[in-house]
Amino acid sequence: MSSAWIDDRIDKIFSRVKHKVTNALKTVYPDINFTQDDSENTSARFPTVYMFFDTAERMTTLDGGAINSVYMTIRTQVSVTKTQGNEAARKVNTAVRDEVVNLGFIASGSPIPTVAGDVKVINADYQRLVGFNDPF
Repeated sequence: MSSAWIDDRIDKIFSRVKHKVTNALKTVYPDINFTQDDSENTSARFPTVYMFFDTAERMTTLDGGAINSVYMTIRTQVSVTKTQGNEAARKVNTAVRDEVVNLGFIASGSPIPTVAGDVKVINADYQRLVGFNDPF
């Protein structure tokens, strides 16, 4: 067993959150953008949901040859234009939070709203232990 399963879980989680949230909000925000890349070379689209995954090894096999669980943190950043407003940021953040929590993650603190130029941003963190056999 290699640690490639960790990348597989990240891909599945990202795809599931993107699919569920996009479907839930497609009538209000048909151009919602999801990314894991913090430096896209394309023009900005709003709202944008950036998801960063961080993992820390927690358990290995007895011989130490393979990782079988990680403590995973998902950092989300919801960005909207000032003209879209606080309501848009909250609506998208709530949809993202609901889906991430449905996957068994726990919010670690309250979402943090900020303003960067003409963009409103809400940052949030979610955590859980993810095992080799977790299906997602």
